[in-house]
Amino acid sequence: MPTSSSGPTSHVYFSQRLRLHYVDWGNHDAPPLLLIHGGRDHCRNWDWVAQALRDDFHIIAPDLRGHGDSSWAIGGNYALIDYVYDIAQLVRQRTMAPLSIMGHSLGGYISLLYSGLYPETVSKLVNVDGVVASPDQIKAVTDKPFHERMLQWIDQVRSLSGRTVKKYKSIEEAVARMHGENPR
Repeated sequence: MPTSSSGPTSHVYFSQRLRLHYVDWGNHDAPPLLLIHGGRDHCRNWDWVAQALRDDFHIIAPDLRGHGDSSWAIGGNYALIDYVYDIAQLVRQRTMAPLSIMGHSLGGYISLLYSGLYPETVSKLVNVDGVVASPDQIKAVTDKPFHERMLQWIDQVRSLSGRTVKKYKSIEEAVARMHGENPR
């Protein structure tokens, strides 16, 4: 049965004491479809897809931790396994399995990992630009001893903490910079 043309409703769920946001596009009797956005994005980036598919699916689109209206991770650590855990919590708390998943970029990688860990809960998977590291890239990282990788990471985080926040004279100036970085 076709759904109304209204937008989604906002909801929250909890994972590792974080308050995480998602939108629900209704059509609760249809098969569930989970839309997982990429890095530096948010759940409403999927609106155009949800509008096109909402008559055929019950669409849920979460904001990943640290994105959109979801809480930031304590300490600023955003490990892939934590994202996967958050998705597992959402699926479990909403009793959504079996479900289809569509992920973009980081969301594609998360959806691949989730599907590999919980294949019994996934009926279909679409991965849009969710590239996993090549064997050569993995080897370059894993050949370095763990403690050296951790020290390198700590140095990178420390170098970021000394940065000052970029300030703009106006909203227009900030928008112009954003358009320069992402002209689409």
